[in-house]
Amino acid sequence: MTRFVDSVRAPHPFRLRLAPRLALLLFGLTVLLSVQACSRREFPGYAVVTLAPGADLEYRLRGALIAAKPGTVIELPAGRFDVREELSINVSHVVIRGKGMNETILSFANQETGPQGMGVVANGFVAQDFAIEDAAGDGIKFSGVTGVTVQGVRVEWTNGPATNNGAYGLYPVGCFNVLIENSVVIGASDAGIYVGQSEQIVVRNNRVEYNVAGIEIENSKYADVYLNRATHNTGGILVFDLPNLPKQGGRQTRVFMNYLDLNDTPNFAAAGNTVALVPAGTGVLVFSNDDVEVFRNFMTGNGTMGVGVGSYLLTELFGNKIKDPNYDAYPEKIHVHNNVILNGGLSPAGVIGSVLNAVFDPTPDIALDGYVDAKKLGPGGVLPPELRICIHDNQGTAGAATFGSLGGFPPNPYDDLSPHACTHPPLAAVNMPEPTPPPVVEDPYTPAEIAALCNAQGAGINRAALVVDCPNLSDYRLFPGNDPFATPNEGGIPYDLTTPLFSDYAQKDRVVFLPPGTSATYSDTDVFSFPVGTVIAKTFTFANDLRNLALGERWIETRLLIHRTEGWVGIPYVWADDRSEAVLALGGSAVDVTWIDTDGSARGTNYRVPNVVQCGGCHVGPLGADPIGPKARLLNKSHDYAGTSENQLAHWTAAGVLVGAPAPAAAPRLPVWNDPGDGTLEERARAYLESNCAHCHNPAGRAKFSGLWLEHDRPMGPNTGICKAPVATGAASGGFLYAIKPGHPEQSILVYRMSSALPAIKMPELSKSLVHDEGVDLVTAWIQTMPEGCP
Repeated sequence: MTRFVDSVRAPHPFRLRLAPRLALLLFGLTVLLSVQACSRREFPGYAVVTLAPGADLEYRLRGALIAAKPGTVIELPAGRFDVREELSINVSHVVIRGKGMNETILSFANQETGPQGMGVVANGFVAQDFAIEDAAGDGIKFSGVTGVTVQGVRVEWTNGPATNNGAYGLYPVGCFNVLIENSVVIGASDAGIYVGQSEQIVVRNNRVEYNVAGIEIENSKYADVYLNRATHNTGGILVFDLPNLPKQGGRQTRVFMNYLDLNDTPNFAAAGNTVALVPAGTGVLVFSNDDVEVFRNFMTGNGTMGVGVGSYLLTELFGNKIKDPNYDAYPEKIHVHNNVILNGGLSPAGVIGSVLNAVFDPTPDIALDGYVDAKKLGPGGVLPPELRICIHDNQGTAGAATFGSLGGFPPNPYDDLSPHACTHPPLAAVNMPEPTPPPVVEDPYTPAEIAALCNAQGAGINRAALVVDCPNLSDYRLFPGNDPFATPNEGGIPYDLTTPLFSDYAQKDRVVFLPPGTSATYSDTDVFSFPVGTVIAKTFTFANDLRNLALGERWIETRLLIHRTEGWVGIPYVWADDRSEAVLALGGSAVDVTWIDTDGSARGTNYRVPNVVQCGGCHVGPLGADPIGPKARLLNKSHDYAGTSENQLAHWTAAGVLVGAPAPAAAPRLPVWNDPGDGTLEERARAYLESNCAHCHNPAGRAKFSGLWLEHDRPMGPNTGICKAPVATGAASGGFLYAIKPGHPEQSILVYRMSSALPAIKMPELSKSLVHDEGVDLVTAWIQTMPEGCP
């Protein structure tokens, strides 16, 4: 168990007589040393996979994660191990356990792919006793997980505070039942521990230092934050609620018995991020959140203020405009009591600090910006009792803690505490439910049965084998002679898209196979509904010379999407150089490729074949993995069928594999992105974003919690990026203020991220090691045509 007493630094030079305030100092020591003994979770009945040390640990760990079933403990050895690609976890009830946060170290200093060290989309995940160092982006990100447990984990950027560090160390978003304890985060460029849009949260007994925000609870409900040490951050603990996000209305957070000292690190967040406004020297800051109780904390040496309570309306003074009509910016029912605040306000920092310093002398221990909802004011111009900000029984350097409010803007200071001389009933403790047991998942087929299915001889497609992952593409017999460019077996239908996903300039050939006698069901808006037993094959090649495709190409991979009874599964097969076979690559692969570009220049890249977990990360649908491309608006185009050009929707209908489709002229259609004669500039740009971004950036996708949704038909506004401030973006904002700044692509985060190939910045996150210059040019031209200014 971490004992923070070992890391206590030299005390701040107090400006007070020690004897009359010895009780206050003893109170602080009590908080510092009151770390509860939190036992590690144990996992009786779990299967244990023990990994030996070795330079190839990354690959064996990734293989263990892919092979894991619910109820698996993966034990890591002591040592420092290089990891070059994000580790993805999509199987529920998996534990990754090391030998200690200073003994088992996963170093991502040479990370090449993936936006974080670990990405978790599986329920019941547990991380124990290891370290993640120098991740390109976030340390560990949990997306939409029920049951997050982090115990004894260290996340650190070893170069110290820097804007280019990852935004978050431990980052649950959209999660339920979150426990983070006995952990350490150092150097995050946004927040060390950040819990966003989540419920039922306990953050305790952690040490956070040299982050912009030590701990941040954002747009979340039912959180207990206690017995943490926050030191040398910009701000110790933040409780925020922000606009333009899917989940709003943060409330019922308790911040208590924390030791917040010397939070003096200059703010190093990238410009444009909300946290960039937090002044160095902040103890606790409550921003636009409701029903928050801050009590029995010990704060010392925080140069701007001990406790601040403010409204997001404050940011409008710095050029931001709130564009969310459903957002409540006013903090209400805040209860600040029984805290000790010593030696604060000695060196106010940042814009907020300069305002406080100009208005108050000295700056107060507890500061309010004074914004209130005028519509809710009662008699005497005060809020009703149930909504008031209550402040009482706080101790400070001068005895009672000093209080000040700006009273709204322009500044109108006062120190009359009577409007805040009230109390609220104590908030209830978070009741963390007991962890759920892992589901029992049995292998439906033995290795011998899999071999028998895959090795079965016969003519035509080996449909019996589609229920298992065969070792070779040829085992399925989808193509004559295993040639993906030959006429497909059993009526397989080649198809193309008006605007496809860019994948490092690879060419793609797509074929869909439906079970005999079945059909897909048409939809105007969604991916078509395909029957169980459908296979979609997509073969990736690189032309030797883009100036002359007749010079041949190199076959790289064929990905299969197979619709099994349990849902769609994606499995990649990598081709041998001699094209003799494509071999199953569950863990993905990397292939060096070169070609001649259209301008005659030599180009090349280390092309990444995604692993099976990454396949599911993009192919996200209402029922799990889904295809992305087979939609009416992308298929509504002509295709060459054995020398005859025919509209794909009409051809599928005539072939009997699609039912319910209207005539092509009545079906929706997106234009060809790079054909200036096909649609307007805006239509082509939005078609490009639909295919390249919207599979994640939609209300049900992997990036749903960002509030940036890029479907082609969504009305333009903040949720499509127009004048939308960045959230959870960190250094990937590039220091810009908006996802799209109309008229200014060079100041738009969307273009900045499209123009990068760095792991923590680039978009899309996967299947991209090169910048798609032509796509960037298209979106840039579109943004340039937008009328300047933000509403």
